[in-house]
Amino acid sequence: MPMQRAREKNALTRGRRLPAPRPLSRVLERQRPPPSEDSFGAEWRSVRRYLVDSWKDVVRFIPQDVLSGVTVAAVALPLNLALAVASGLPPSAGLIAGVVGGGIAAMMGGTPLQVTGPAAALSTMVFALVARFGVAGAAAAAMAVGCMQLLLSLGRAGRLMKYVPESVLAGFTTGVGIKLLDQQIPELLGFDYRVFELAQMMHRPEWLREVSWLSTLSGLAVAFLVVAARHLKRFPAALVGVGIVTALASYLGWDIARVGEVPSSLPPPALPDLQGRWLELFTAALPLGILAAAESLLSARVTDRMAPNARPHQPTLELLGQGLANLGSGLMSGLPVTGVVVRSGVNVQSGGRTRLAALLHSGSLLFVMLYMADQIAKVPLAGLAGLLCVVGLRLVEVGTLVHLWKEERVEAVAFLVTAAGTLSGHLVEGLTGGMLIHAVGLFLHRRRHKPHPSAPSLEQKQQGVRAVLSRARAAARHPSHLEASPHSLGWLRHIKSRPLMSSSSFVHPQAAVIGRVVLGDHVHIAAGSSVRADEGTPFHIGANSNIQDGVVIHALKERKVMVGGEEWAVYVGKNVSMAHNALVHGPCYIGDDTFVGFKAVVHDAVVGSHCYIGIGAIVVGVEVPDGRFVPHGTIVDTAEKAERLPPVSEAHREFNEDVVDVNRGLAAAYRTQDGEVRQTTRPLATHNNTEPTSGWTNWRRARDERF
Repeated sequence: MPMQRAREKNALTRGRRLPAPRPLSRVLERQRPPPSEDSFGAEWRSVRRYLVDSWKDVVRFIPQDVLSGVTVAAVALPLNLALAVASGLPPSAGLIAGVVGGGIAAMMGGTPLQVTGPAAALSTMVFALVARFGVAGAAAAAMAVGCMQLLLSLGRAGRLMKYVPESVLAGFTTGVGIKLLDQQIPELLGFDYRVFELAQMMHRPEWLREVSWLSTLSGLAVAFLVVAARHLKRFPAALVGVGIVTALASYLGWDIARVGEVPSSLPPPALPDLQGRWLELFTAALPLGILAAAESLLSARVTDRMAPNARPHQPTLELLGQGLANLGSGLMSGLPVTGVVVRSGVNVQSGGRTRLAALLHSGSLLFVMLYMADQIAKVPLAGLAGLLCVVGLRLVEVGTLVHLWKEERVEAVAFLVTAAGTLSGHLVEGLTGGMLIHAVGLFLHRRRHKPHPSAPSLEQKQQGVRAVLSRARAAARHPSHLEASPHSLGWLRHIKSRPLMSSSSFVHPQAAVIGRVVLGDHVHIAAGSSVRADEGTPFHIGANSNIQDGVVIHALKERKVMVGGEEWAVYVGKNVSMAHNALVHGPCYIGDDTFVGFKAVVHDAVVGSHCYIGIGAIVVGVEVPDGRFVPHGTIVDTAEKAERLPPVSEAHREFNEDVVDVNRGLAAAYRTQDGEVRQTTRPLATHNNTEPTSGWTNWRRARDERF
C-alpha cells in the first residue's frame, strides 16, 4: 500500500514542474529574528497594517453597521446638545464636534468600535476654559488637545496610559460627576442658585416660589425615562424622552428656556481668534489634553472587554486618530472630543462590527443638523439638564470608594485627593497628589511583601545558584516526631458513596466520578475530567449536560446551595456545557442552558440560566443574573460587576445548543461502541417507575432523609 501511494504521487507530480530550491540566503533570512517591535519603524508599520486591515473588514458587515450607526446617533444627539450647553457653548458646537470629530476618529482611530464625541468627564474643564478665554477658547482648546495627542502618538505614549491607576481615574470621574450635578440641578429647577447656596436656604421655603415647576417636570420626565429604560440597551431612551418633552412643551406653549437657534450648515474652517493668548491657552489646556488621551484609551480598553471577538485597540493609532479628530473639531468651531464608553457600549450592543458604524453615527448627526435645525431649537434646556443629572450620578463611583476603603486604604485616599482637587478647581494638584499617594502605596505594598533572600556570591552564581536562604527557611527539612494519622472525618463515607447514573448517560473510562454524584439523562463525562464529591457533597448534573476533557468539579466541605428545598454542594442544570479545562468549585449553582468556556473558573457563585462564560473568565462570590455574557478573561467578583454584564447574544445561545447536541450524540456513540446501551448497577429510576436496584437503595434513603 505505501508503494502504491508513492507511485500515485509520482504520477500526479510528473507533469508538474516542482519549485526550485530556495537559495541559502533566503533560508537564512527567514531564520533571522524579526525586528524589535519596540522600534519606531516597527510600531508605525504595525499602525499602518492595523488601519488597512480594519477597513477591509467594513465590506463584510454593512447591514449590521448601518443599523448600529443610526442607533448610536439617536443616543448621541441629545448628549451632544446637553454637553455643549453644560460647557457654556451653543448647542451647535456639540453637533459639530460629533460630526467632524466623531467622523475623523471613526476613519483614523485605533479602536474600530469606539464612538467619539463630547464627553461629560471633560465638560467642567471646557466650561472653565470658556469662562477664561470666551467661546473661541473651546475651539482653541480642541486644537491644543489635538496637538498634544499627536505628540503623544509620535512618542508612543499610549502604552504608558495603562499605568494610570484606577483609583485616580475613579476619583477624577467622581469629582466631575459632582460638579456636573452642581451645574445642572439649578438648570433643572429653573433658577440661578448653585447647589451650595440652595443647601443654605433649605430651612427657608421661600426659594420654592422661584422654582419653575414646568422646567422641573420636563427634566424629571427625561431623567425618569432614561433610568427606567436602562436595561433596554438598544432603546434610545434619551432621544425619546427629549422628543416627548419637546413636543409637549411646544404643543402646550410652556414658557421655559429653549436651546434656541441652531445653524443648519457647517461653518467654514478657521483658526480661533484668541488675540495672542495661544501660549496661555496651551498651558491651561495641558491637563485637558492628558485627560482626554487617558479617557480615550480607557474607553478603548473597556470597549475591548465588551467586544472580545473584535480587533483589540491599537493605542498609538488611537491617539493619532483622536488628535486628528480634535484638530478637525477645533478648526470647525467645535469643542474637544474623546472616546466615550456610553456611546461605544451602545454601538457594541446594537451589533456594530466595524468602524463603519461609528462613521455612520457622524453622518446621521450631520443629516439632523442640516435638515432638522428648527426642531432642535425647540428643545427645553431643562430636559437636557435632566439627562445630564443622570449622567452625573452615573459618574459618581461611591461603590469603588467603599471597595477601596475596605481593601486598600491608601488607594482610597488617592481617590479622595483626586476627587477633592477636581471639585475645588485645582485639577493638576489633585491628579499629582493622587498619583503620588498611589506610588507610596505601591512602595509600601512591595516592601511589605518583598522576600529577603541573600545574594549569592560570584562563584555561586557561576555554579547556577539563584539565591541563598538561611537555615530558618528550611523548617520542612528539620527532623520531627512522628505524627499520628488524621481521622477520616467522614471522608471515607463520602468516597465509598457511589454515583447515581441514568442508563442513557456515559462516563468515559478515563474520567473520575467519585462520591454522591447524580447524572441525568444523556449526560456525557469526557475523558480526563474529574468530578469529585469527596469533600463537599452531593453533586447534581442535569440532563443533556456535558463535562468535557480536563474539567474539574469539586466543592468545599459543609458548604451548600439550596435548590427546591434540597441541599447540593454543586448543582448543574440541564443543557449545560463545560468546555475543556474549566474549573467549577462549589458551593455553586449553574442554571440551565449555560455555557462555561475553556479554562473558565466558577467558585462560590450562582450563575443564572442561558448565560455564557467566556474563555478564561473568573466568576467568584457573586450571583450572575439570567441571560448574561461574561467576556473572555473578565474577573467578576462584585455585585456591581455582575449587574453590569452585557446580555448574551443569539450566537452564544446557538453555540451552546450545538455543543449540547454534539455531546448527546457522542454519549450515544460511546455507549454503542461498548456493544450495548450501558445499564449501570446504580441507575436512576426508569420512566416505567420500576424499583431501583439495591445497589443504591441506601444512598436514596439517606438522600430522602436529608431532603
